[in-house]
Amino acid sequence: MKQELLEKLTCSEEGYHPLVYFEGWRAAFLNDTAKFHAENIKEMQRHNTSDEVFILLEGSCTLYVSDGTGGELGRLEGTVMEKGVMYNVRKGVWHTHVTGPGAKIAIIENADVSPENTDYLPVNLLDYAKE
Repeated sequence: MKQELLEKLTCSEEGYHPLVYFEGWRAAFLNDTAKFHAENIKEMQRHNTSDEVFILLEGSCTLYVSDGTGGELGRLEGTVMEKGVMYNVRKGVWHTHVTGPGAKIAIIENADVSPENTDYLPVNLLDYAKE
């Protein structure tokens, strides 16, 4: 098949890998990496220009969201993702994720999401796990 008709993309390297950019959006794979293990999560983020869609393809992942506004974290809740289910984190919602062994997650968001239009708030997920 000609690549100009159909691209077949994959990535098995650890971490976040944007693979497709098109007319204002991007699609990426997030593969398990120590950076996204609970003991290493040190901040929540919120995107000011885009919703962010997560789809668990393999392994395990827990998605954390918070009802906080402004610079306050608010109440933090975790959701164990189910394979093949689409999770849409709304624009402006504090969130993070914890990957497990073999995790592969598809992520779709606006292509302009960057540190310049994303806010960060310190958090220690292990403190929340003890409550």
